[in-house]
Amino acid sequence: MKQQFYELIELENTLLSLHKNIQTIKKRKKIIEENIKEYIETKDLRNKTFVILNKKIKYSKHKTYQCYSLQYLEESLLKLLKDESFVSSIILYLKENRKTNISNEIKILDYNNE
Repeated sequence: MKQQFYELIELENTLLSLHKNIQTIKKRKKIIEENIKEYIETKDLRNKTFVILNKKIKYSKHKTYQCYSLQYLEESLLKLLKDESFVSSIILYLKENRKTNISNEIKILDYNNE
């Protein structure tokens, strides 16, 4: 069992290290993408497809939606219903009746920073 504890800590440390590396790579990728988008827009190449290293790279628009947060729901319901008291009761109901899930887990904490 002691060996499994050691292995668990080693795996956790590896995951933390990989996560930091992934964050660094994502930041670098975002910077490069922004540079490429700016170049494409400046040179008016939005309709072009670039083939590099057997990969196609193209400029496109992507639509994203706001999350269904409680704040969003409250604001939208207020616009729709125009009854602050009723909307507050709906939001309170939603908050209090959300489905919850409790699970058991193992936490790994630094001994000095509990």
